[in-house]
Amino acid sequence: MNDKEQFLPRWVILLAAVMCFVAIANMPYGYYLLVRWITCGVAIASAIQLHLNRHIGWVWALSIVALIFNPIFSLHFAKDIWRFLDFGAGSLFLIALWITHQDKQKS
Repeated sequence: MNDKEQFLPRWVILLAAVMCFVAIANMPYGYYLLVRWITCGVAIASAIQLHLNRHIGWVWALSIVALIFNPIFSLHFAKDIWRFLDFGAGSLFLIALWITHQDKQKS
């Protein structure tokens, strides 16, 4: 795979960001499980893509998001902390979206 190549569609990153922001509201438990799976998967894929494009700092940030939202070995936090984490993950996804957009324009 060449540098600056995009294998993760930008709409997938945007979807994960929107889902994280929606998770700040009171939603059914099943929604939060779905958010964990989507967020973890997109965080891993985004980290790989950013690593290929040599954005190592963002790789670490998204790797931490993947660990926090890991649906298999789940971490348990209070609802207020989850709201903060959801907002942070959604914000990181928007930053990752912007970075991948900038990378695409440069290539």
